[in-house]
Amino acid sequence: MLPALPGVAARPAPEPVVWLAPGADPAAHLPPRAVRISVAEARLLLRALLPLPVLDVAAALTLVAYQQRHKTAAYRSHRKRRLLALQALGP
Repeated sequence: MLPALPGVAARPAPEPVVWLAPGADPAAHLPPRAVRISVAEARLLLRALLPLPVLDVAAALTLVAYQQRHKTAAYRSHRKRRLLALQALGP
């Protein structure tokens, strides 16, 4: 069992691999017709099916550092492009 979080029901750890019986037809496990779901519904289903990554302090700090570098590079790039566009307009 995964540790329970406040306000979240505990659930058993998901099995990492789904095994079908030998010779089973994968199409037999699909619904009879196509199901249309929104992106939000797909994300909700994936959250329920996929295990959450476990982050230790070092991994969390590495992820935060990566995100800050990425955001800083994007800010500088967009700012550079905006300044060039403003310079092209003239005084």
